[in-house]
Amino acid sequence: MLAMKISFLDSDALAFEKSLLVDSSTSSDAISARVGVVVGGRDFLRIDLAETFEYTCFQAVRMLGNKAFIGFGERLFVVDIITEHVVLYKMAGYFCDLFDTEDFEYAGSDFSILASSASELLAFDQDGTLLWKTEELGIDGVIVHKVSSTGIEGDGEWDPSGGWEPFVLSSRTGERISGGIAPKW
Repeated sequence: MLAMKISFLDSDALAFEKSLLVDSSTSSDAISARVGVVVGGRDFLRIDLAETFEYTCFQAVRMLGNKAFIGFGERLFVVDIITEHVVLYKMAGYFCDLFDTEDFEYAGSDFSILASSASELLAFDQDGTLLWKTEELGIDGVIVHKVSSTGIEGDGEWDPSGGWEPFVLSSRTGERISGGIAPKW
């Protein structure tokens, strides 16, 4: 397999073999961000994200096989770079971060990518298919610290700024093992 790289681009990076406009109703929509996929050293695909008027504090990208995961604003896009098929997930609150098995000392087969929002955690398999989603883990950010065969350990922020509460989820199903609920102040 050829080496693939993905990154957010400067606005002047336009010279790609192919381009794809996502989350747009017309080709004249303004662009809020551009992502480039380089395959084997070739500028293969530029993915333009249509402009939205949503909170865009965080952004992240990951490649998994021929799937590009793009988190931006309140959305997560899973783009097949060969077929150009796009699946859009509207995030609760805002997109927060992407995690893959390389981020942790765990290489299990329960999931390949985790995506977090202001309040939820989503797990995807190696084909980019949503396996599970766990909601109400926080109100202002969800982070993952550790993944093992017994669970996913993280924190959800319930009382900004700094009111983080721990949770543990099943890595296979996303079910709560402990925590992940609003504290009683």
